[in-house]
Amino acid sequence: MEVIQYSPDLLKPLTDFYNNLIQDVPYCYPVSINQFELVLKDLTGNLEDNDNKELDGETVFVIRNKCIVEAFVHIGTVSYKTSEEIGGIIKFLGYKRGSREAGQTAYNKAEEYLKENNATRIFAFPKQYKYPMYHYSYAYLSNSLDHIVALFGKNGYSHCNGQIFLDWKNYNVNPTEPEPTIPIELKLDWKDGKGKLQNCNLTAFLNGEEIGQCWTHSCGEFTNHQEVQDWVYIDWLGVEREFQGRGLGKYLLEYTLYELKKVGYKHTTLSTNWDNYRAFLFYTNLGFRVIDWTYEYEKTFKDESS
Repeated sequence: MEVIQYSPDLLKPLTDFYNNLIQDVPYCYPVSINQFELVLKDLTGNLEDNDNKELDGETVFVIRNKCIVEAFVHIGTVSYKTSEEIGGIIKFLGYKRGSREAGQTAYNKAEEYLKENNATRIFAFPKQYKYPMYHYSYAYLSNSLDHIVALFGKNGYSHCNGQIFLDWKNYNVNPTEPEPTIPIELKLDWKDGKGKLQNCNLTAFLNGEEIGQCWTHSCGEFTNHQEVQDWVYIDWLGVEREFQGRGLGKYLLEYTLYELKKVGYKHTTLSTNWDNYRAFLFYTNLGFRVIDWTYEYEKTFKDESS
């Protein structure tokens, strides 16, 4: 087993490895070599010599066995403006299911390298640094990659953030039963985006004041795969506090979905925070069902100098 840093000749085998790894992960689709190359374009091999605006630097270690990729880890560091602390970031770690030794080797190399670069904490799969083609917005590490989840747990990580993803295939809604008791006015805004079908924002007004919103966009914003072009993502649903508990949120969501179906959408999906049980209860009783649990993981190192 060998540990090597990324070089361009590894692009195709890494792309193939990634596509095999994520094939059973919800909302993950195969990527081309050119797409995968984009997430590796800022690599320098030196975490102190990079002008990347997001991270101080990035590098990738690849674990091979007889020239076959069995694991890889993409890491970087970030300096926090509010303190002198340096955070370690594991953007992605993957290993072939069953190749536990390769996974552990990748993890060990990442931790060793980040500690050498003065990281005092490591965050694994934070959404702000995730691969753009991995999953939908707001996602962390999917529970579908349970062998990777187990690796982090075994090495002392705990989850610090999470998003639950829900979907509703072939949804059917009737926003007129019952109509809201509040005399609202509705405004629909349609905009073209990356998807085949338009994005849509609904706003509710009472006496000219905005009191609620339902914002959506095509799942084609995340990927160009044809199978998602009739899926719509609920990006935001909100009602001003004084009007909550009166059925307005349900009405706005159903009204939006009803209008979206007219233009060709058939299925819908959304996500909510792991501990937002009120939203979880609302969506699952409306018709949505959980499709994936995703978590960010964190490990803090003790200050050995004290």
